[in-house]
Amino acid sequence: MLHVTTTALFVCALVWSAVGSARAAPSQTVVEAVQLPAWVERNGERRAASPGVELRSNDRAITADGSRMLLRLSDQSVIKLGEQTDLLIRELDETRANATAPAELNTTFKLITGVFRYATDYTSKALGNRRALNLELATATVGIRGTDFWSMTDAAHDAVCVFEGKVEVQRDARPGIGLDQPGAFWVVFTGQPEKPAGQATPEQLTKFVGQAEMQPGKGILLQGGRWRAVAATTSSLGDAVALRQRLQTAGYPAELVSRDGRHEVRINRFATREDAQAVLARLQTSTVLGVTQGQVVLSAR
Repeated sequence: MLHVTTTALFVCALVWSAVGSARAAPSQTVVEAVQLPAWVERNGERRAASPGVELRSNDRAITADGSRMLLRLSDQSVIKLGEQTDLLIRELDETRANATAPAELNTTFKLITGVFRYATDYTSKALGNRRALNLELATATVGIRGTDFWSMTDAAHDAVCVFEGKVEVQRDARPGIGLDQPGAFWVVFTGQPEKPAGQATPEQLTKFVGQAEMQPGKGILLQGGRWRAVAATTSSLGDAVALRQRLQTAGYPAELVSRDGRHEVRINRFATREDAQAVLARLQTSTVLGVTQGQVVLSAR
């Protein structure tokens, strides 16, 4: 039987304050890791994504070419986004009978374009959490009740593949298409008749999994990452502010630290030295960003 495991980079602590009778509340969903460059858009304002950013309803999570993003929902389930992905978070709500009761998560996402992977993990299952998750694609809606699955959408087609559990694909008023076997695969191409669901090949499954996985050494930031890339150190505050803004706009969460008349523009929390070096080298090859020097530094604990 096919089984695809999802390994979390870190396990976030859950903090709950709900008391009394059952009620709906916003669900805490955070960016746990990101392979740069990537953005979070809120109220039309786009900012570089970084670990620890909390997402809300109506936010968009966006990745660039060669990028990835890992989101963790409040019930400990995870969402992995592949490159060139634009995900709209329509709704993030949860209900609890009391502070210690299992959570019931109600979420709706719209995959505008790109690759989406969703998976519950052992922690969520052991806590008895329940979820009602809907993913809107260009031509269909995928209903999930606890599973591990992959999906993608672009101008050419929509596709869904189940690794574990069950999903139902709904299109207009037609009967739902149930995918409840490991490797069950559904795809519809733009302008072509719909075909019955089938079975993905081992080669396709490997491809699907790889599309949303982080790529070590290619610019991963995560909570607790200790490496940083210093893009510039200058005596000009104006130059430093301008460089930080250019990097932020390009999807790199640059920060500015000033001390003794010197201003350092840096990107923190890289997972490894290789991740920091990869991003610094990428910045130095850009003729637009204006990063000509730089160094990689291990941060003190």
